[in-house]
Amino acid sequence: MNINDMYQICQYAINKAQNGYLTPSQFNLLANQAQTSYQDYLLGEFQQYQYGRPQAKVNYSQNSDTRQRLTPFIFSATLNPDTNGLVNYPSEYLQTDSIVTENYDRIRFVQQDSLYSFLKSEIDPISTNPIYLLYDAGYKFYPNTTYNGVNLSNVKVTYVMNAPAILWAYTLDVNNRPVYDPIASIQPLWYDIDKLELVARILKLVGVSLQDGQVEQYANQVTQIGQ
Repeated sequence: MNINDMYQICQYAINKAQNGYLTPSQFNLLANQAQTSYQDYLLGEFQQYQYGRPQAKVNYSQNSDTRQRLTPFIFSATLNPDTNGLVNYPSEYLQTDSIVTENYDRIRFVQQDSLYSFLKSEIDPISTNPIYLLYDAGYKFYPNTTYNGVNLSNVKVTYVMNAPAILWAYTLDVNNRPVYDPIASIQPLWYDIDKLELVARILKLVGVSLQDGQVEQYANQVTQIGQ
């Protein structure tokens, strides 16, 4: 399923509901809003947190199926902190997945308000059990320069990246109607099952509320007979 299929399904559903016409610019705006919302949902929305249990009902680290949905956006990078233990986030960084040393020893995440207890710890020294903090521009690692007697370099990071913007591009025909341009379009990286979820979210933003089964049914109809 490509971006044009998604647009056609949306148009088909809107026509069936007699809810007007979705222009290309409107579709592109809503499609990107829908994928941002969906990615936030898979990562674990803060709105789902419960008092005394700061964890969302859906979270990519809790379930292998949920994690697999985000697989197209999980990347790896090797970072080299400077002498102060600082290094910028990778390109398109959204959320940290895991961080290990070049020898695959775990580097633990620590919040700023707990830093002092780790720096002062005698039973769990950072010289042998490194840690990292998150700041606006990047990571801060401790120890700054040495870990087990060597430089804390070549840190291996896996992270979730922001879903790249998607675009239904077009040219105008002789009647000034938009015609899909597959070369200029930017395709979504999601799996097909997730693209249907994006379609459902786009339609909900338009005001057309459909169950998953209905969206899939419309997708099959568009694929088989066209809009």
